[in-house]
Amino acid sequence: MRTPLVTGALCCVLILAAILLAGCTQNTASSPATPAATVPPETTPPASGPAETATPVSVSPAAAMTTAPASSGNSVTTVLVNSTSNGDILTVPANERVLVSLKENPTTGYMWNATVSKGLSVIADTYYPPNSALVGAGGYREWILAPDGVGTYTFKAVYMRSWEGATATDETFSLVIVATPE
Repeated sequence: MRTPLVTGALCCVLILAAILLAGCTQNTASSPATPAATVPPETTPPASGPAETATPVSVSPAAAMTTAPASSGNSVTTVLVNSTSNGDILTVPANERVLVSLKENPTTGYMWNATVSKGLSVIADTYYPPNSALVGAGGYREWILAPDGVGTYTFKAVYMRSWEGATATDETFSLVIVATPE
């Protein structure tokens, strides 16, 4: 009489262990490699408001800069910004690059529609898919920007569905880049 009870309890324990183990596994399928330290952590909510009320941003923290080889063999410094820099004024030497990284989820139809002012070149526009097997998970989009010379330039983006057109409720991102002499 005790054998069926022990067997039943043992089966329940094994089933619970299998369920727990199945919930702890993760798909480790590889995804495209992303550059190390590409996106600074977002720790504060994005600022809102017009660029006229923005405050200058310091670019001195070492964590916000990387060095990449330029085509001429010299190294170029890249300043990294994300959604926490929304509405800011960023002052950089004219020979530096600015990498803007924003979360994007094209599986929902929403994508960033970015524009730059004259004199600001878009060196790269890349979408990085999520490092997840979850259906519908979002990734992020990166733009590498380069001022053509000394001056003030703007980068603006609207997070929208292209077939719906822009509305006043769409999420926006703007950045003023002031390029100074080296």
